[in-house]
Amino acid sequence: MDYSNLRNKTIFDFTKDDKILEKVFSEGIYMDYLENQEEFIKNFKECLQPRAIVRHIIIFSRLIINDKLYNSLKNEFEDMYPNDFREVGDPVYFV
Repeated sequence: MDYSNLRNKTIFDFTKDDKILEKVFSEGIYMDYLENQEEFIKNFKECLQPRAIVRHIIIFSRLIINDKLYNSLKNEFEDMYPNDFREVGDPVYFV
């Protein structure tokens, strides 16, 4: 899997597995996704803030225990979103 150019990727570049997406998205976003998946994916980047898009991929990387993806995200985005890269045991760890 290519972990370069993460700024132009979304969760859908890594998975379309409904069971994983249900865990990654909030309930409201997941319900919107289920209503019209094709349209949702098409408009996803336009509708969400960049930080939310990055958080979805961070959560995904933690769910599937992909340290290579997580570390690539951390290298690219930690300066912009330092609070999103908490480790297990840190306060406010969200996965």
